[in-house]
Amino acid sequence: MALWTVDLTTQDGAESAAQLGSFACFIAAGLTLLSLVMTAGLLTGMRSAGSLVFLLFFLPEAAIFAIAGFRLRAGRGLIWGGVGFAILLLELLLKITTLSVVGIIVNTVLLIGLFNGLRGAAARRGGGFDSEDAGAIFE
Repeated sequence: MALWTVDLTTQDGAESAAQLGSFACFIAAGLTLLSLVMTAGLLTGMRSAGSLVFLLFFLPEAAIFAIAGFRLRAGRGLIWGGVGFAILLLELLLKITTLSVVGIIVNTVLLIGLFNGLRGAAARRGGGFDSEDAGAIFE
């Protein structure tokens, strides 16, 4: 399955699209935790109140991405995935304003993966898949 075109006509396609969205969420959570570690390492001289502010921003974001990843992995999670999508979209807009080229590319790829994951979860929620569709991929 390609990242850009997702087959949502079969149950397998919808499940793999939802799993793609979960991988995007897990990568976003990992990058968020990595930025927390790097920021904490750079700001070791800060007082504890300043460090607490960074923890209050980074940890809930990583938790939202992790929860959305687990929910999308189960084939559900439209709400959590939507919140994660909104956070990634906000980050992309901030990276566009700061002209961070690598961040723009990474966030764009993660947004595409998460968007397709949300489409897959919505297709699974809608149901309507026949049991005969399971072998359609081999025809």
